[in-house]
Amino acid sequence: MKYIWYRPTAILLMGITYLVSQFIDHPILPTLVSIFALITLILFIPYLTKVPRILISTLLVLTIVLSIFGEGLVPMIMSFDENAGLLAIFIFVPLISIPITAGKYLNSMDIIFSSYIRSTKQMYSYMQLSLMGIGSVMNLGSIPIMHQLTNTGAFKKHNNLKLKAMNRGFAMAFMWSPYFISVALVLSYFDITWLELFPYGFVLAIVGILLGMLTQGKNSEPIQINDDSIDEEKLRKAKRKMFQLIAIIVTMTVTTILLEQFVDLSVITIVPLVAIGFSTVWSIFYLSPKNFAEKFVDYTQERLPNMGNELSLFIVAGAFGYAIIQAGASDWVIYFLQSTGISHVLVLLPLIALLINVLSFVGIHPIITNTALATTFSTSPIFAGDHLILSLGILSGWMLTIMASPFSATNLMVGNLVGSNSYRVGFKLNWKFGLLVYAAHYLLICGFYYFL
Repeated sequence: MKYIWYRPTAILLMGITYLVSQFIDHPILPTLVSIFALITLILFIPYLTKVPRILISTLLVLTIVLSIFGEGLVPMIMSFDENAGLLAIFIFVPLISIPITAGKYLNSMDIIFSSYIRSTKQMYSYMQLSLMGIGSVMNLGSIPIMHQLTNTGAFKKHNNLKLKAMNRGFAMAFMWSPYFISVALVLSYFDITWLELFPYGFVLAIVGILLGMLTQGKNSEPIQINDDSIDEEKLRKAKRKMFQLIAIIVTMTVTTILLEQFVDLSVITIVPLVAIGFSTVWSIFYLSPKNFAEKFVDYTQERLPNMGNELSLFIVAGAFGYAIIQAGASDWVIYFLQSTGISHVLVLLPLIALLINVLSFVGIHPIITNTALATTFSTSPIFAGDHLILSLGILSGWMLTIMASPFSATNLMVGNLVGSNSYRVGFKLNWKFGLLVYAAHYLLICGFYYFL
């Protein structure tokens, strides 16, 4: 195996330096984070696929132009750490997959799935809940796992239902999981904590799950699985293993909540630290230090280089958001809102969702749109008291994009796994349901605004 160190090293230096900077207050550390982020971006650009390379290069050029006519290039270079917290989450949270794989929890999921799924209603419900649950910590890594579990002849006939469940269950984790970039972004810009956001985001996610069960469950059909019957003792062990996994995920979440309450750190910093700590300690039960080190090296050689598109987008989006704010974009937005008479946050939310989704359908990643929106509205005096509602509105609009846009990472991955295209997986199968969920979310957010 040929080892490539320069890109993984730049990524790790950026993430580790950011975490260190949260404990040591020294001006050199944020500067180093910005420099490592810029180096990471430059190193990845030649290796990006065509569309992301064009988009990221264009945003980088626009950032440079805006900076030349604004504060200058030095402040621009220092702004590459704007999304450093999001990047740390994206870099370190996938470490959780090491103990999950080593502990053979996926084998237990397979046993339970084969033992209990006997109808399309059960399949849909199990996949939705599993992807929202396991996906909340494993992120996109949960999708190929669930595909593998259901990639058998018994489920071929119900392939469309399987695709819907994978898409919709995963999209609901975007509403509440602290291990997702969507939640990390709104927390990093708006004046709210994850503990304030979680109950509302989780209620919205559960509503989405229930709507899925309601719309699909009425057409339930039996599924004939020809697998040999599973030994009862084996099934009991699989159940214990899954309860253990659920308990660990809950413990991670509770640990995150407690740390946020009792230490002077934001959840953006706490989440990668919790992921590093739990993945290391958890792995000790299944791997020797040498084997864990080998798995970590595999992670740096396989997982980190494959993050190029997303990492580059997060880096350049932060710098671009900073540049357009310095160029007066927030004043332009406020002027536009005032000229159109839009001054109420509930009127603004559908426009935000429309903008996020229209741009996503022409290839503009939601991280770019949402970074610009969050940067603008978080500094606007008009919506100073509406940060929680704005956060929920942005998350709901983002959720719709994840479900329906052909350019969402979810639909691109699912389409690739099943040999289909992302337009069919996303738009054709999910746009009506996505709109239904968004409408339900919007009504609930209105209720939150007026009654809570």
